[in-house]
Parts: sequence; C-alpha cells; structure tokens
Amino acid sequence: MSRKVATALVALALMIMAGAPARAAASETGAGHTDLSSLPKIEAYLNSIGIDPGSVVVQQGQFNYAGPNCPGAGWNCTTANRVVQLTPATLPAANIVDCSPAVSVTLLGVDECVIVQSSVLDVAETASTLNGASCDIDGSSGKQRCKIRQQSKKGSNHAQINQRTNQRGGSPQFAKQEATIDQTSETGNNTAKITQTIAQDLKTKSTTEVTQQQDACQYAKVNQASTMGGSSSSDVQQSQFQSEEADSSGDIDQFQNTAACQFSDILVVGRNATADVMQNNPTTATGNLTSNLRQLIKQDQVADSPAGTVSQIQSNSASGGLKGDVTQSTTDPGVIRSTSTQDETQTQDADTEGTVTQLQEGPEFCCAEQMGGTEANENTVTQSNVQNQTPGSGTSNQSTFQQGFCSETVVGATCTVTQIYTANGEGEPQSATGMTVNCSRGGEGDFCFGGVD
Repeated sequence: MSRKVATALVALALMIMAGAPARAAASETGAGHTDLSSLPKIEAYLNSIGIDPGSVVVQQGQFNYAGPNCPGAGWNCTTANRVVQLTPATLPAANIVDCSPAVSVTLLGVDECVIVQSSVLDVAETASTLNGASCDIDGSSGKQRCKIRQQSKKGSNHAQINQRTNQRGGSPQFAKQEATIDQTSETGNNTAKITQTIAQDLKTKSTTEVTQQQDACQYAKVNQASTMGGSSSSDVQQSQFQSEEADSSGDIDQFQNTAACQFSDILVVGRNATADVMQNNPTTATGNLTSNLRQLIKQDQVADSPAGTVSQIQSNSASGGLKGDVTQSTTDPGVIRSTSTQDETQTQDADTEGTVTQLQEGPEFCCAEQMGGTEANENTVTQSNVQNQTPGSGTSNQSTFQQGFCSETVVGATCTVTQIYTANGEGEPQSATGMTVNCSRGGEGDFCFGGVD
C-alpha cells in the first residue's frame, strides 16, 4: 500500500506507530535520537518542534488512516492534517498517512510535512515490521520542509523525501528546501533517501535596465543508528539548475547564489547546498554502513546589450557553493562504504560594446570520515568545478576554493580524494590515496598531503 505524503504549507501530517508504549525498553534509543517509546515522550517531542499536542487528532486502533480516501470498513479514518496514530501490540496492524490536499494553499510561503513513526517495541514486533514514510512536495513555493523521525527495534525503517521546485517568470527568484531523516533501530535496517531539485529560469527582453537575481538554498540531514547489528543506507542527491537570459538596450546586472542561506535546523549560515550524513553502529553492532552523496550546481548567464554595462556574478566565497559532511562508525566485521561527489558548472556569456564585469566563485567542501569497519571499506571524495567566461576580458575573475578530506582508522583501509578545476579550459586534476588525505585548491595554493599521489 502506498504511503505518500505531499503537502502544501499547513498540511502537517504526524504519523506515529507505537505499540505498548509504557513497556518500551529504555535502551532502544541511540544517543542523539529522540525517544518515542511512550505517548508522553511523543508529546514532548511535538512540543520540542513547536507543535501543540492538543491540536493533533489522536487515532487508536489496529488499522488507522489519515487522508482523503478511507480504505473502507474496519479502518479508523480521519481527514485531519495533524494526526497521531497509535496501534495496539497486536499484529497485523497498519498506520497510513496520505496527505495530498486537493487545493494547494500557501501561507507564509512554506510547504511543510512532519512524520513521526515508532513501531511496536514488545515481543509482537518482528523483523518483518516496517516503518515506511514518504514526503513528496512539488511546486513553485519559495520554502519546502520535510522532517521524518522513525524508531524500531526488530523492525526496519524506510524513509524517502522528494522535494522539487520549479520557478519561472519575474525576478527575483528564491527557493529553500530543508529535509531531515532521523532513524534508530536495534537489529533492524535503516534506509533513507533524500532528493532535492531546484530549477530557476529567467528570460527578460527590455529597452531599459535589467536586473536578474536567483538564489537557491538546500539543506539535507540524515542521522542513522542501528545499535545491535542492523545496517544503514543513505542516499542524498541535491541539484540546482539556474539560468538567466537578458536582452536589453540598457545596462544588465545578473546575480546567481550571491545571498547567504539560513536554515532552521542549524544556527550557522549554510552553503547553497549543505548536507550532513551521520551513521553510527555503536558498542557491539556489526552492520554495514553505506552512504551516497551527490551535490550539483549548474549556472548559466547570458546577456546581450548593444552598448550597455554588463555585470555577471555567480556564487560567493563567503557562503556560496557546496558543503558536505559524512561521518560513519561501526565495529568489525561491518563494512563501511561512502561515495561523495560535488559538481559545479558555471558559464557566463556577455555580448556588448560597453563595459563587462564577470565574477565566478565556486567553493566546495567535502567530507568523509570512517571509523572502524574492515580493510574492505570504500571511501571516495570527488570535487569538480568547471568555469567558462565569454568574452573573458574587461574586468573578469574566476576562482575556486576546494577543500577535500577523507580518513580511515583501520590499518589497510584507504580513501581517495580527487579534485578537478578548469577555468576556460585550463587546469589539471590532483588526487591522493591514503589512510588520511587532505587536498586543497585556491587560497594558499594547490596541494594534497597524507596520501600517495
């Protein structure tokens, strides 16, 4: 049965599968994860994220459904958008949320979904028990936010978040996406997938001065723990596509990702695409850990003015670009695998007899630390920044700052960092492999240390 959650702003869905809450084991929750083992603790969590428990509809039964299409007899149904679902410790049991309002509304410009699941924690829970959650938001809203929190013991957790923003029309354009998945199990497995896509397109034809502005901000966080032998898998994909075209008899100013990004889950200013993946199998856990992180920004600016002044700016060194962090830890004989990829392609084209100013900056920071595992660990970090400017004369500047890091603690296990940077077709890659590798471009020069070239 499909579990799909797609909401506009106030369509806030809270799904909780909790059986025999008072008998939950205190050791179920790993460090840094909220305990959902009783209704009072669930209410405390709701308060902590700004949700009044009194505003939530509580469903208690073997089969609970929240959404527009009640499955029929035998189901406890509601059309409310704020729901707590509690199942007894009797199998089979099901809690399902299908939140997809017929009329999309926008209030304060936020599309938001929150899902909380805690599966049966006593002997009734089996390895086949599944917490499954999906948050799917598609539109032109300036802000999208999804938060999924899951807890199991023998059962497994599966969560998927899809966020898509497509903006056309007038300037300025702004889009922010935030996604968080927090999963805890004992012997069960955790699976998390986050896909964030922002596409912004501006086309302007005018006889007067033109200013075009596009800013995109993405934040993704995955926090997974399997405390007694389960495996965890994370797949995070962040993509931004920005295109500006201007045809004017006057001056043209074009800006892409020049403003700082602020996210609700972190106090510091984030980069345009910020990702944080933490996977932890503590104590005697021996499960495998797998992470795949990809971050992509593609920017294009085209300006055509007979004699006007053209200014084109892409990104900024202080708060722009890409940032990823992957931290994985397990004990033998668990195997750890991580693939982290960052790609930035920046293109500027100015056609004018007037003054041209072009600036491209592409900072990238990445990211993979592995503790424990075996010699079979896999850990690769790849960073690429390709910049092209036409005419590439006048006041033009191209620069990047790439900082790549990877590490291992098991003797015999190695990791690799590769960095690629080209400006108007010129540039050489650099790479190193070792137990601890640091590579850097820009700033104080190009170098890799700690590994063997």
